[in-house]
Amino acid sequence: MSITPSNPDRLRLTAITKSFGATHALAGVDLAVGRGEVHAIIGENGAGKSTLMKVLSGAHRPDSGSIELDGEIVTLADPRQSQAAGIAMIYQELNLAPDLSVVENITLGSEPNRRCWGRKTGWVDRAAQRTLAIAALQKLNCPDLPLDRPIRELSIAQQQMIEIARAVVTSAGTATKLKLLILDEPTSSLTQNDTEHLFNVIERLKSEGVSVLYISHFLEECQRIADRFTVLRDGRSVGTGRIGEDSPQNNERSEAGTDASAEPITPMDEIIRMMVGRNVSELYPHFRHQRGDVAIELDGVSGPELPESVALKVRHGQIFGIAGLIGAGRTETLRAVFGLDKLKSGRVVIHGRAATTRSPRSSWMDDSIGLVSEDRKNEGLFLTRSLSDNLTITRAGDYGRAGFVSTAKMESATRYWMKQLDVKASGPEQAIGELSGGNQQKIAFGRLLHHDCDILLLDEPTRGIDIGSKETIYRQIGELAAQGKAIVLVSSYLPELMGVCDTIAVFSKGRLIEVREADQWTEHELLTAAI
Repeated sequence: MSITPSNPDRLRLTAITKSFGATHALAGVDLAVGRGEVHAIIGENGAGKSTLMKVLSGAHRPDSGSIELDGEIVTLADPRQSQAAGIAMIYQELNLAPDLSVVENITLGSEPNRRCWGRKTGWVDRAAQRTLAIAALQKLNCPDLPLDRPIRELSIAQQQMIEIARAVVTSAGTATKLKLLILDEPTSSLTQNDTEHLFNVIERLKSEGVSVLYISHFLEECQRIADRFTVLRDGRSVGTGRIGEDSPQNNERSEAGTDASAEPITPMDEIIRMMVGRNVSELYPHFRHQRGDVAIELDGVSGPELPESVALKVRHGQIFGIAGLIGAGRTETLRAVFGLDKLKSGRVVIHGRAATTRSPRSSWMDDSIGLVSEDRKNEGLFLTRSLSDNLTITRAGDYGRAGFVSTAKMESATRYWMKQLDVKASGPEQAIGELSGGNQQKIAFGRLLHHDCDILLLDEPTRGIDIGSKETIYRQIGELAAQGKAIVLVSSYLPELMGVCDTIAVFSKGRLIEVREADQWTEHELLTAAI
């Protein structure tokens, strides 16, 4: 069924609902996105963002409601129909063939066929395939990507550009060119420079009339790149408006009516209130805590995967932040302390006891050290096991007697921490792989709290977590420091380091550059030192 376009909207959703059994994932979502507009979708974990995007990508069919694209009602029954309509989805977990080349990934599913006497032969036209890939990369201002390299050898940022290039090629191969690009947490694993490049690509696509749905927990990014926003809460759209950096130039432009929408910019406090249903008075709560004895000392530590000759001290009651770009040595340092990576030289001293070799078991059981890995999917969780199994695994002996395990006691402990961390799940027995990424991260963090660790090594602990949940994590970190725990926090999010930590060290290119008290750093100085 077609309708004559009567409005400038590229996309209009009306009263979209979707249920899974008794769970109402979407309970009536309305959304309007203009042509050539970057529209931020904002909401806490479990608000319905992922389900809504899967409806648009054709992975889920809505139970009710309508979808209009360029004024025409469409049915997106499967991903192919969504693709044919000009919609492309780039997931947070990239979907590429790691052993195929850049060219093969960009044209995957849209390979040009060699022809003979005007008929398709079934053979791929390699020259045309290469031309398509080059044109797509030039369109994204990425002409220097190595066309014949396997994807697995490229950085996350390069892989993301290849996903977007494939969206451009795939849509060009259909009757409809790319109309709507959906980006799900696109910068969660990118450096600052890679993020800037992505923003340039988004601006270029926008100038060509492509609309972008931008999903991110980094509200500063949404301010920077998006024109408008919609907030989802509990499966409903609860607010929409203009978003942007609150500058005098933006406000003057709005007052003069030169902006397309002529709306005032919605204050960030108001957007946060829409998200969480309450005012977040203090995102980085402060707790009085006093530094005690040295908990961790690294004395000239080096290793095959480690930075060169790292020397630093972390005390009980201290929140020690580590800044730097991805690959600078931040994660590797935490892994060496925990015993996952071997040392080539130097000593790790824990509670005054020195060791040249360490193991994860001795870290957990002997030294009361806990680690939240940045790679929760592969290293941090047993995705097919329950929340109870994942949370209590390091203290399983507390729940067993004579070879029997008390699942009731395990589930009781899990319920306690689910309440403390506001974990959204059906119950302790649910498989953790069924939860959103943010709720999975809370359980990974909760394991350290349940274990009552003296030293907490937190590697990107709030990645993929909404702002309300971040406040919960930050509050827990502050309370732990007040109890005398030693905390090491690795983060790519500079406001987080500045707001939470007492001391910040900067790593760059495999070296520890400098250590200062947090109040002696500015964000500009941190970024300059890191690059």
